[in-house]
Amino acid sequence: MLKFKKFFSCLLCAMMVFGLSKVPTFALEGTATGTQKAYIVGDDWGPAVTKTVINLNKTIASESVTKDKFIVSEEKNTTVNWGTGEIGIVTNPRTVTAAYTSDANGNKTTSASNYVTVEMYVSPSEGSPFIYSLLTGFNSWCNPYKLHVSLASGETLVAGSETIATLDVTPEIDVAGDGKICPQGEVFTMKSYTAKDGTTYSYADYAPAKDDKKNALVIWLHGAGEGGSDPYIDILGNEVTSLVSKEFQSLFEGAYVITPQSPTMWMDDGTGAYQNGDKGSMYAESLFEMIDAYVKANDDIDPNRVIIGGCSNGGYMTMEMVLKHPTYFAAAFPICEAFQDQYITDDQINAIKDMPIWFTYAKNDGTVDPTLCVEPTVARLLAAGANNIHVSVFDDVHDTTGRFFNEDGTPYQYNGHWSWIYFDNNECYDENGVNAWQWLAKQIKTAAPVETPDQPTTPDQPANSVKTGDDVNFAGLGAIMMLTLAGIYVSRRKYN
Repeated sequence: MLKFKKFFSCLLCAMMVFGLSKVPTFALEGTATGTQKAYIVGDDWGPAVTKTVINLNKTIASESVTKDKFIVSEEKNTTVNWGTGEIGIVTNPRTVTAAYTSDANGNKTTSASNYVTVEMYVSPSEGSPFIYSLLTGFNSWCNPYKLHVSLASGETLVAGSETIATLDVTPEIDVAGDGKICPQGEVFTMKSYTAKDGTTYSYADYAPAKDDKKNALVIWLHGAGEGGSDPYIDILGNEVTSLVSKEFQSLFEGAYVITPQSPTMWMDDGTGAYQNGDKGSMYAESLFEMIDAYVKANDDIDPNRVIIGGCSNGGYMTMEMVLKHPTYFAAAFPICEAFQDQYITDDQINAIKDMPIWFTYAKNDGTVDPTLCVEPTVARLLAAGANNIHVSVFDDVHDTTGRFFNEDGTPYQYNGHWSWIYFDNNECYDENGVNAWQWLAKQIKTAAPVETPDQPTTPDQPANSVKTGDDVNFAGLGAIMMLTLAGIYVSRRKYN
């Protein structure tokens, strides 16, 4: 009997051990940990985080990843009161539009991967990694910028034979540093140039593929909010990436693009205060030095095809450059330019009347008054006999992509100052249907200006704006931004 009990006990223990060894390992629920990078693109209103690319410590089965399994919220510093300039930390949900396994750059794969990419909806009011400060007048990267990523209640992922029920993803993302993926920016080389007067310009530099001819140079001058020393702020703030798009580059058959970045703002009179053309920019001499040095250092650039343009503050500087160097540039394209006509002399008008210039602005621009800047200047140029002046004038600035709408169903309106959106989207035409991009690509510094492309495109005329860094009225901003420095009051007004 004792032997039987002993045998029975041993048999029972063996059965228990055998049973435990047969528990399916996929029934175990685990946690996947990881880090993430923000995938950033330039859009009409500026940069947008369209994806997060998550690097996990587990290899996730692709078929287990679907968009309904993920919850994402965005936490960042932002301006919370546009009347006072107060900055605070806000957290808002992000709408997940897709999810899939991917490679390290966010490209979708159909195989298991340690990378999972979650796509999110973006709009003019959600998803931006930039913060505009009323107190400094600059855009900068959000700090902190966090994406809180989790699995929805009851949802799981599969990693081999393991069920992943919890994600522990580090929310902090260094968007100013190596925490971003930005394919549009990666085609540029970030450089700097120090002028003889000690001014250092950071800039993004794009060089086309080598061919058997010299190529044009297109210079973009940013608005006031994009000043500083980070070229990414410049190229993303106003969607300058359009200048290296396939469409733009094909029209030029390859063009160099540089984006000089003012340490402060182009309209700085040398004291930190704005001037409107009456005093001239403190950067006028050093900027031209940089441009000319770049041209001379690149023998592949055609010196007869140097084209300069920019928006707002950069539109101002475009005008100052051509007024001071009327025979240097092949063409100019100032957008919502802020050089007041009263400070342009008749001699200066006569000096530039033969230069090809394309002006762009919106009638409802509340930041730069067109009746003080572009409109009288255009009238004087035409009266002086200019025959290669073109103008794209819009009633307002609104979405033309069909993505965003006002509550009444009309296209979403941006601030009326943001007419660079139309240029960046290749939607600028003159009254005769001539297209700005096509026209610019044809301009060569010769005695006989090239007026019209071979096949002008019929325009879609825009008909008939959201708080960002570029919609502050100068007088209002000047009142907010009175700063005391060593007992000297410096007034700064936003021209971007």
